[in-house]
Amino acid sequence: MADSMMAMVAECNRLHKRMDAVYHAYAKQTGLSDAAFWLLYSLYERGAPGTQKDLCNLWFFSPQTINSALKALEQKGLLTLQAQPGSRKAKLVMLTGEGQTFVERQIAPVVRAEEASWQRMDPEERQTLLALTRAHTELLEREVNRILSSEDGSSE
Repeated sequence: MADSMMAMVAECNRLHKRMDAVYHAYAKQTGLSDAAFWLLYSLYERGAPGTQKDLCNLWFFSPQTINSALKALEQKGLLTLQAQPGSRKAKLVMLTGEGQTFVERQIAPVVRAEEASWQRMDPEERQTLLALTRAHTELLEREVNRILSSEDGSSE
């Protein structure tokens, strides 16, 4: 039982890494870091500007990583940072005209590929995949947090 459970866990982890590799290869081909890719992806997906904090929370990147990606994309002329109305610190991340063209050319095709891959699954399969992935992620997060919060950091 333990061996088959370990094999399933390992296979699941390899599949996650394989998916990461697909996105990494695409980002690299378009001249983007992974963080820059996901930042632009998020702006495309939302269809609206977002704050640096929003982007960190959505994609689980550290503020430093997002800040580095923002600076690189700003230097490329793909986005600008503008003060958010009503806030002294928060800045809105906005695509420039060049940035909008870039995401239409480079990010939109990936989104269409994702949608096409999901369309090839039955509606029930899509819902099951989402539900099981969400459940597994929440359970794993709970287990890891339990380990991290234990006094000596070791599992029981």
